[in-house]
Amino acid sequence: MKNKLLFLTIFFTSILSAQISITSADMPNAGDSVLISVTTTIDTNDVTLTGANYTWDYSTLVPNFQRFEKFDSPTTFPFPFNLLFNPLNTSYGNENNILTTLPLPGVSLDMAYDFLKESSTKFRQIGAGYTINGIPLPFLYSSDDVIYNFPVDYLDTDSCNYKFGLPIPSIGYYGQTGHRVNVVDGWGTVKTPYGTFNALRLKSTISAIDTIALDALGFGTNIPRPMRYEYKWLATAKQIPVLKVDANLVAGNIVVTNVEYLDSIIPGVPSLGIADYMNDHFNAIVYPNPFIDQTTIQYTLLEKTQLKISITDIVGKTLAVVADESQNKGTYQKNLNIDELNLSQGVYFIILQSNAAKSIHRIVVAK
Repeated sequence: MKNKLLFLTIFFTSILSAQISITSADMPNAGDSVLISVTTTIDTNDVTLTGANYTWDYSTLVPNFQRFEKFDSPTTFPFPFNLLFNPLNTSYGNENNILTTLPLPGVSLDMAYDFLKESSTKFRQIGAGYTINGIPLPFLYSSDDVIYNFPVDYLDTDSCNYKFGLPIPSIGYYGQTGHRVNVVDGWGTVKTPYGTFNALRLKSTISAIDTIALDALGFGTNIPRPMRYEYKWLATAKQIPVLKVDANLVAGNIVVTNVEYLDSIIPGVPSLGIADYMNDHFNAIVYPNPFIDQTTIQYTLLEKTQLKISITDIVGKTLAVVADESQNKGTYQKNLNIDELNLSQGVYFIILQSNAAKSIHRIVVAK
């Protein structure tokens, strides 16, 4: 009898110890950066499957590219973002790599940046900064988007309503109201190509409505967005989810749109913001981006260089070589036309490469 009691005690103790708890100490700090791999498919896995003491096996994921997730200190924000976001109200900011377009004609979203606040009880988005048609526009949320309530434990459920609005000079207005529901619907072990982790699985269901208005038309309208899901596997001391799957509800089906997981550098996989690419040797910019018909890449050579400029898809397949020649020192511009390059709507990469350096830039065709 004593042996049975001892066995049961050990058994239940081991089960309980595997149910981790996530706190603010497991979140990133200002100045941190982590490497993630990105893909668009989860193979044959069913993202809806979960439960207690569950094992999720995503070890066969194959990355399309890798990038650094950086958490910039408020003291490093450039003007005009540093006027609105500062160490008093902001923990850090990072680039939003999911949002690529806004539902407004004549608007080019060149960059989206999220500003976040962390406390012992909450992790929330307090604002954002969009660079629209080359103009940086920071704005605060009128109601914050609470991403986590701490501590995060199995079977926790919480929700929030968030809201923001953004006047766009000479164009109109863009805003959004949304409702987030978080459910910690599983705990157990998650396997990724990077490793195996004790994790909590958190599912977020996000419904949102865009409000747009055009000055030229003199009125606005509301546009419901597709139901959006975020599936996150959280592990202690990892700063970000060790695995995150984004999906939309399309015609009653859950369609995966983006997959990211914590990783290490993989030779041969296209890289964004890694090693030498963090300081672009060519000082290259692509504008506008996203674009509909054509875009321009501008770059500077510090000396005479044999330079190759190519365009690849998200799995690294070369679709076009737009230059492969010796060029003298100086600043150059090259126009790219999607019809001539036979590019359809989607995400691509422009790669500049010489014998000494390599630079990769993501571009979005939005036609």
